[in-house]
Amino acid sequence: MPTIIVTKPFPFAVDGNHVVHIEAGEQEVSERCAIVAVDHLKVAALAGKEAVNDRPRGSKKPSAR
Repeated sequence: MPTIIVTKPFPFAVDGNHVVHIEAGEQEVSERCAIVAVDHLKVAALAGKEAVNDRPRGSKKPSAR
């Protein structure tokens, strides 16, 4: 299970039915919750060595000229 650093608390629906409140701070969460928090809601970042790809998504690679 990944560990994320939550900057803003958010609700998360586990299995689409049971809603839990994810608090700010370091949290160990499911893969799905981490994807929602980091990629979709942008309220968290991966912690530790899991945050290897620091290049922002969608940014272009430098040209090889």
